[in-house]
Amino acid sequence: MNSLPSPRVCRLAPVGFLALLLCANAAPSTERPAKPLIAPTSGTPQSATPRAVCTFESMGLYWTPADGAEAKICQVRYRAAGEPTWREALPLWFDKRIGEYRGSIVPLHSGTSYDVRLELMGGGTSAELKASTWNETFPISKTIEVDDMKGKTLTVDQSGTAQGYVLYTHRPSATTATLDGADAVDQCVEVKASFVILRGFTIRAPKIHGIVLGEGSHDIVIEGCDISGWGRIAKDGWGVDYDAAVFSKFKPLTRVIIQRNLMHDPRSNSNSWQEFREGGERYHPMGPQAIFFSNCEGNHVLRYNEFTTDDQHFCNDIFGGENNSSLRGYPGSDSDLYGNHIEGCWDDGLEIEGGGCNVRVWGNYIDRTMVKIAIAGESVGPIYIFRNVAGSSRFGHEGWGGGPFIKMGHAPLTGGGRAYIFHNTILQPDGPPGAPDTMGCNEGLSQSGGQELLNVVSRNNILHIRKVGGSSIRDASKVPTHDYDFDLLSGKVVSSGTQEPHAVKGVPIYAPKRPAGDYSLDPSSPGFDAGEIIPNFSDGYSGKAPDIGAFEAGSPPMEFGVKANNRH
Repeated sequence: MNSLPSPRVCRLAPVGFLALLLCANAAPSTERPAKPLIAPTSGTPQSATPRAVCTFESMGLYWTPADGAEAKICQVRYRAAGEPTWREALPLWFDKRIGEYRGSIVPLHSGTSYDVRLELMGGGTSAELKASTWNETFPISKTIEVDDMKGKTLTVDQSGTAQGYVLYTHRPSATTATLDGADAVDQCVEVKASFVILRGFTIRAPKIHGIVLGEGSHDIVIEGCDISGWGRIAKDGWGVDYDAAVFSKFKPLTRVIIQRNLMHDPRSNSNSWQEFREGGERYHPMGPQAIFFSNCEGNHVLRYNEFTTDDQHFCNDIFGGENNSSLRGYPGSDSDLYGNHIEGCWDDGLEIEGGGCNVRVWGNYIDRTMVKIAIAGESVGPIYIFRNVAGSSRFGHEGWGGGPFIKMGHAPLTGGGRAYIFHNTILQPDGPPGAPDTMGCNEGLSQSGGQELLNVVSRNNILHIRKVGGSSIRDASKVPTHDYDFDLLSGKVVSSGTQEPHAVKGVPIYAPKRPAGDYSLDPSSPGFDAGEIIPNFSDGYSGKAPDIGAFEAGSPPMEFGVKANNRH
C-alpha cells in the first residue's frame, strides 16, 4: 500500500504577498480568542515552540522549527494525560510559503488534558506540549429570564466572564420564550456582549435576521433554539442575499458555539441556477442562509443543528460566509462543523471557503442541495472533510441534474492550502417514478469555474455518481499536485498524473435491513475492507482494512441533528 503520510508533493509557485502570509491564529492559551489570519506588512517570525488551539473534540497544532522542510515529515503522537500508550495522528502538513507545520488531531474527548509529541522524521527537532479540550459544562454566574416579546428586539448587553457566563433563557415555568419580530424589527436578538448563553428561545418573523452577533461579541453559546421566518423579500420577489437565522459581520468574532438548534422555513426564497435575476451574477442563487459569518476570526463549533425547509423557501447556501478568496473566510480558523442535518438550498450546503486553516468538517448529513461541501477558495489550510454523507442533489425545479459532492479549486492570489478528504459517502437515492436516473451527486470531487485543484489528498471515499460515464473526480490541473487513491469509483477520473492506482471500481452494495444511520457496506460490496489505514481517521476499524466510505461495518448508527449524540 502507498504510505499516506507521504503524499505526492504539492509544488506551489510563490505568489505575490505569500512571502508575507502569516497564519498565527492560535493563542498560547485556549482560554483566549484565537489570533486572526493576517498578511502583515512586515514578516512576523513563527514560533519554534509548538502551540495548540482546541475545541471540544479537536486540536489544531502549529510549529515552526528552524530545521523544518517540505521533505521532512512531522510525526505526531498524542495521549490523554496519565495514559501510558501514545497514539499516532496524521503527520502535520508543511506550508513552505511560511515554513510552518500545521495540522489537527481528531476526534478527542472533551474536557480532557492531552500530551502531544512532535518529531521531524529522519533525525531532527522534536518537541512536546500539553493542551486541554473544552469542557462541555459552562459555569453560570447570572440568569436573566425573558418573557414572550412581540415586535421588539431582545438586546443582550450583559457580559459574563470565563468563570461565569450570563444565561439568557425562558422562565422555569415555561418551555420556551417566544421572540416574535412580527416583521417589525430587523432582528429578534442582538448580542453586544461576551460570555453569554442564549438557550431555549423560539425566534420568528424578524424583517432580516434572527440573531445578530454584533460588536463586542465573543464566547457565545446559542443552543436549543427554534428559528424561522427570517429574510427580506426583494422587489423581484426573491430573497436578499445573506439574511440569516444567525448573522455576524463582526470580524473579531471568536469562540461561538451553535448547537442543537432548529432553523427552518425562512420567509424568503432563493432563485435556483435555472432562474434568472437582474443584477449580481444573474443565474447564481441569491437568498437567505441559516448561518452567515463574514471574515471572522474563528475557533467556532457548529454541531448537532438542523435546517430544513419546503421547496418554496430555499436558501442560497445553508452554512456559509465571506470572503471566499480571503485568508479567513468561513467559518474561520480552528473551527469544527459536525453532526448537523441540513437540507434545502440551491448552491452549497456547507460553504467552507477562504482560509480553511485547521477547519474540520465531519459527520454531517447534507441533502436537497446542489453542492454538498464547497472549498473552492481554500487558501491557507489544512482543512479536513471526513465521514460526511451526501443525499440528493438538484440545481433547479425543472429537469434533472445536480452538482458535485465537493466543489474545489485554488484561491486566485494565495495558492492552495492542503485539503484532506477522507471516508465520505455519496448516496444515490431513487428518483420519483419515471425519473431517468437516481438523485445523488453528478460528480464526486470537482473543479470550480475552470480553477485548478491544488494540494488535495483523497482517501477511502465512496464517490458513487449519478450517471454512467460521468466523473467521480474531475480537475484540469496541468501539474499533478494532488494525491487521489483508495477511493471507490463508479465514474471516471479526469486528472493529470498517475491517480487512484489502488482505486476500487464499481458501485457500492449496502447491507440489507439496516437501521437509520447505518451505511454499512455488504461484505460482497466493492470497497468492503478495502481502504487505506489513515492514522487518527480510520482508527477502530475491523477486518483486514477499513471499509471505504463514511461508515465502518459494525459501528453504531450515525446520528445527525438536535437529538444526535445526546451524551453532550
